[in-house]
Amino acid sequence: ASTSDGGVFWEGMEDELTDGIEITDWLGKPWKMGESKTPAAHPNSRFCSPADQCPIIDPKWEAAEGVPIDAILFGGRRPHGVPLVYEAMNWEHGVFIGSAMKSEATAAAEHKGKVIMHDPFAM
Repeated sequence: ASTSDGGVFWEGMEDELTDGIEITDWLGKPWKMGESKTPAAHPNSRFCSPADQCPIIDPKWEAAEGVPIDAILFGGRRPHGVPLVYEAMNWEHGVFIGSAMKSEATAAAEHKGKVIMHDPFAM
């Protein structure tokens, strides 16, 4: 969800809201804490959002010649044994890391519970 001051909001940030800030939910509708019946943020919105909703996206993001890519972030879930952040040595190593990822199943997945499954590129 987005805020009227240009920020972002998701459930759990209620104490951080400044009075008078308006929230627009993930569907583009006004959202009021304590009144709205639906969540402000999409249930699986940790890393997912439509590119056209990104306020700092490059104006040429859909250009046929493309735009430079300096980083790719994978957002899998691993409760133990894997560093939260690490950097690949080069492009090929990054592709290898992404293709070999495992991730804990989310609520959106057909598997329930704490199942660690092969999840290439944490998709």
